[in-house]
Amino acid sequence: MHDEKMGPWLEIRAKGKSNGAGRTVLSFLESEVRLPRAVIEDLARAKHLVLNKDIAQLDDPVKTGDRLRALLFPEEPYGVEPEMLPLDVLYEDHHLIIVNKPVGMKVHANEAGETGTLLHALAWHYQMQGLETRVRLLHRLDQDTSGAILFPKHAVAQRLLDAMLQERSIKREYWALVQGVVRVKQGTVEAPIGRDRNHATRRRVSATGKEAQTHFQVVERFPQATLVQASLGTGRTHQIRVHFAHLGHPLVGDELYGGRTDWLDRQALHAKYLRFTHPITQEELEIEAPEPNDFADLLRKVKHR
Repeated sequence: MHDEKMGPWLEIRAKGKSNGAGRTVLSFLESEVRLPRAVIEDLARAKHLVLNKDIAQLDDPVKTGDRLRALLFPEEPYGVEPEMLPLDVLYEDHHLIIVNKPVGMKVHANEAGETGTLLHALAWHYQMQGLETRVRLLHRLDQDTSGAILFPKHAVAQRLLDAMLQERSIKREYWALVQGVVRVKQGTVEAPIGRDRNHATRRRVSATGKEAQTHFQVVERFPQATLVQASLGTGRTHQIRVHFAHLGHPLVGDELYGGRTDWLDRQALHAKYLRFTHPITQEELEIEAPEPNDFADLLRKVKHR
């Protein structure tokens, strides 16, 4: 498939039968762009599909050389004030962007008037590209967790990625340095998580909590700590932190869950990999986020502790 962003439009060209020529607008978008029928119907209903120069109907034939445009990038407010902040972009195309969130930066504001978040940095990034679109949130990382985080760049991408997130087809893998030596090579923690009634932000394993599942495997063992790679079967708040504390291996630096803070003054947790099939291009993506300096320095030090 050949597509090109032209202002607010995404243009898809039909080059030959293998690229959709001879099909209808509906079947072309379903098979070549892999858009769900409901999304295509919404675009058609809003008159946001144009075949060559005319508003497209779903049963219009698509021939070799035709140009089909979808209005995916209508101008809309960013939702936050653009702010010039450093942004480490790991991957970007017309439809989505993946950035490496630094330690200490919030993903979004928690109070009115709060600035300096990742959303503010993205709004500036979009503004510098001449892209006027809302900054869309798909998932989150805690303020003191670093690593790869994914943002859709238009409403259709958000709808597709939201569905993929619900289906667990976006694989998010974390590196965590936990206290003590984890003896098993790999495992799964299945323990429900709920709020701790004695603390405003802390969670805990609770029989009345929500189902929670964390898969892990040991990457490297050290004399007093273990580097594990963890992935989420569910997406509960503080899930990895709660589950490893429950196992008796709290994350290094995680004071909230009993981790020692003399080695690191924040939880040693980094979103290392994002793996998924691009919802529009169907490209297999595997994005790796380099760990921040404090995490890398800690890994070197624990080898000798």
